[in-house]
Amino acid sequence: MGTTYWPKDPLDGNDMTLLTSILRRWCARYGIEFTAEESRRKARELVEWFEFGVKDPVELEELINDKHWLVSPI
Repeated sequence: MGTTYWPKDPLDGNDMTLLTSILRRWCARYGIEFTAEESRRKARELVEWFEFGVKDPVELEELINDKHWLVSPI
């Protein structure tokens, strides 16, 4: 049996509290049940951004709200 190398740090309680609060606000904003499939998909996206290195709560909220795609008209 080989050794598995996992380069990501595990999420701790503080990380989970932060991510859960962001996800709950997103669910409330869009009227989606916290346990709904769409919420689960958003949770996966949120964790991916966090593991990618985005730790700022404001930036995380903008990313899951898809605001990173908005550009102002010229």
